[in-house]
Amino acid sequence: MINVIKAVAPSWLRTVGVAIGVLAIYMSGCAKAVKAGGEERRMAAKTIQEVLEEHSDQWMSIPGVVGTAIGKFEGKPCIRVLAAKKTDQLIQQIPSEAEGFPVIITETGEIRALD
Repeated sequence: MINVIKAVAPSWLRTVGVAIGVLAIYMSGCAKAVKAGGEERRMAAKTIQEVLEEHSDQWMSIPGVVGTAIGKFEGKPCIRVLAAKKTDQLIQQIPSEAEGFPVIITETGEIRALD
């Protein structure tokens, strides 16, 4: 005769297991929803530093742009695109936001290294 031992978890252990499962489902909902090709997929939101690094080369290739930086606008983080002169053409080429972060064009004049 074979003895079968059945272990039943105490009720507090089952409650903890359910709580962990609910927490895991809740945390998976913290990702940002993105629609691509008609279907929705989840992805983690990028930091402002990652967004700046991703777009900086593109913005720096625009004539008149002399730098990029992270700054503040109305008390919130923003991406600053530094321009020798803020022109209508420059405003048309640089988006007002990048991946949820405001992009602010700041006229600085020419920037050059000191002797």
